[in-house]
Amino acid sequence: MTPATRATFSLVGLGVATMLVLAACAAPVQPTAQQPAAQEPTAQATAAQTAEQQPTEAPAAAEQPVTIRASMWESAEALEPYNKAKEAFEKQYPNIKVQLESVPQEYGTKLLTQMAAGTAPDVFQLGDGDVAKYVQRGVVEDLEPFMAADKLDKNIFFEGVFNVGVVNGKTYLLTKDFSPLVLYYNKDMFQTAGVEPPQEGWTWSDFVEIARKLTVREGDKVTQWGVQLPDNWGDYLWTRGFSIFAFQNGADFLSPDGSKATGYLNSAAMKEAVQFYVDLVKKEQVAPDIATLKAQSSNADLFMAGKAAMLITGRWPLKDYLQNEKLNFGTAPLPQGKKAANAICWAGFGIYTKSQNKDAAWKWLKFIAAEDGAKEFANYALTAVKSIADEQGLTTDEKNAPIMKGLDLVVAPPEFRNAKFGDCVDKYFKENLEKVFLQDLDVQQALDTAAQQADDCFAQP
Repeated sequence: MTPATRATFSLVGLGVATMLVLAACAAPVQPTAQQPAAQEPTAQATAAQTAEQQPTEAPAAAEQPVTIRASMWESAEALEPYNKAKEAFEKQYPNIKVQLESVPQEYGTKLLTQMAAGTAPDVFQLGDGDVAKYVQRGVVEDLEPFMAADKLDKNIFFEGVFNVGVVNGKTYLLTKDFSPLVLYYNKDMFQTAGVEPPQEGWTWSDFVEIARKLTVREGDKVTQWGVQLPDNWGDYLWTRGFSIFAFQNGADFLSPDGSKATGYLNSAAMKEAVQFYVDLVKKEQVAPDIATLKAQSSNADLFMAGKAAMLITGRWPLKDYLQNEKLNFGTAPLPQGKKAANAICWAGFGIYTKSQNKDAAWKWLKFIAAEDGAKEFANYALTAVKSIADEQGLTTDEKNAPIMKGLDLVVAPPEFRNAKFGDCVDKYFKENLEKVFLQDLDVQQALDTAAQQADDCFAQP
């Protein structure tokens, strides 16, 4: 396979990839008061359910014809990898039929409703923001016994990506697709400014200095920004995007056990990270502020428009950038603080604990996440399987290699440690961060308030 062919193969249909991965970083869908949801289990119920769901022996091969159900939030053309994988799977396992259930609207609400009624699909898709909630409810099967029985080697996956599906030391989900955060830079703008391209190991200080040199002003008006910070489709206070700076500074949002925010969300390390992030906008003025971004169209891509020299976002726009003949760009590792670290947007597949066809469900899950079926999904988004990525040339391709090289630096989302993260930490962190940007609230005061609000929220039933 030639480099050109590899690059093309790795990027086919990436417009669909945005649909495939988008929900992994979107806010989790919450059931309304009128819509039934699975109840939080009591400690006794959880213990009983955990004991009940452990396989007592290796899953046996499905011998009788069986139909399994698999749900996903994609629809229309985004179902193409599912349909192709289904066709190949049913040829390999003629006694197992796969019924695909597309739920493009209110996916999370419907899934919770089905679980409350005990009628959820055998295999279902989850975004990273919902993993802890579903594992805590005891509705996601522990995959460790299945993997051990089939001798599925975890080393076939990129470790940092694989670990996103691991909760409390147990594997509950296998990766469907993902994207780490990526730094794009405009080669022409760098050359005009006489600045060398970013190199591996560059620091926050290097980042600021380069952003200063690449910010162009005409009087008081900025005509070219040094960098556009990650804003996730118009979410200008995107916690996942900011988190790279927290992780790189040794900060965290929660305690290791996920029980509290105080002492972590308002730590000295977190304050430094937030202050650095805020200063890029307010002090250094090398990144557009919220008002400037809101004045643009929704999901404003200043990098594509030639108004920003650097951009931090996911891998999603790569195909569009490659198709823009006027955009001469490259990708580079993220700048690092006290250490190198990255965040990830991720979606995975799990098995319903009440499935009556776990052996067949496991075969399907393994096929689409670790075997030939995973190749179909790799045509649209990044794969967690090393051999498939190598076959596509992703680890050597000029644009993809810097992205792939840092995969083991990704940090599992803090949402995994507390099912209330979205309602309690993310909500109050963003509310107070907005006050820092718009009302000049002191960073430490904002974080102290957010941490206390988060802990008060955790204490609510």
